[in-house]
Amino acid sequence: MRGRISLSIICGRCIVLALLALAAAATTCASGAEPYDAAFESPYPWARFLAEVFPEGLDPERSREPHTIREPGPDTANYPNSPDTIPRGAVYLETSPVFFTGAIAGVQPQMYNAEYLLRLGLTDRVEFRLFSNGFTWQAGGLGMGQTTGVAPLTFDTKIHFWEENRDLWLPAVGFEAYIQTPWGSPAFDSGTQPGLTMLFRNTLFWGLAAEYNVGVGSDSTQGGYTLVDVIQWSISKEVTDDFHLFVHGFQNQSALPRMAAQTVVGAGWIWYPNDRVSIYGNWGAGTDKSGPATTFQLGIAGSL
Repeated sequence: MRGRISLSIICGRCIVLALLALAAAATTCASGAEPYDAAFESPYPWARFLAEVFPEGLDPERSREPHTIREPGPDTANYPNSPDTIPRGAVYLETSPVFFTGAIAGVQPQMYNAEYLLRLGLTDRVEFRLFSNGFTWQAGGLGMGQTTGVAPLTFDTKIHFWEENRDLWLPAVGFEAYIQTPWGSPAFDSGTQPGLTMLFRNTLFWGLAAEYNVGVGSDSTQGGYTLVDVIQWSISKEVTDDFHLFVHGFQNQSALPRMAAQTVVGAGWIWYPNDRVSIYGNWGAGTDKSGPATTFQLGIAGSL
């Protein structure tokens, strides 16, 4: 019986591979040749290297365009993450030297941290990301002493599926998966925690844009490791080409593992002094007993 099952699995895999090969051959015959990847002619050496390592025939022209922080904008400026990815070879560094979280009743005392997010475009549709809350200071309280250290490192990836179809009211869609490691100061070690999120964006009336994420995260703040549903959103408005305003919020967690087990709403702004730099800030407050009295963030992002 075991031999029959193994033979069936092998045959099934061979059939799948054969079908894929036939589909690839049919596509090549229909187009006459494989699509040329324009990234091989990119002015950026890193983009040319990635074109060799991660070949892609979908919209490769983005790799040749000048890198800009405007499209897509920074992910850490508000709670949700955009479904858009940065072009192949582009590098974003987003850092918030000021991120203050007020005390959360029965959960944690007030906290300060300096977070960062490093984003690398592997292809025009796939990002590799490193995130951490960085240097962290936690006040004493709730039976805990004052603590200073480094928050754990999080490995993250984002995939862009498709663009928005405004005629059919279909959103732009992406997917994000991360895993928070125990690699940090022991005082802030909450174990290995995964997260999966679907990312959406819709253009609304009056020049408004809505970003919203739905997914599953992990929560270890309530005395046990449990999975929780995660929802975050923002509605933004371009006041000028260089200045945007937004309102935002989340339930249970933010898109990146910053805060957990609470519901927060707030507002903020993004300023683009040029095509390579953006400066942003936001304020929020908890709406339930598990939420912080207030949060405040001030950050800067650059396209390298």
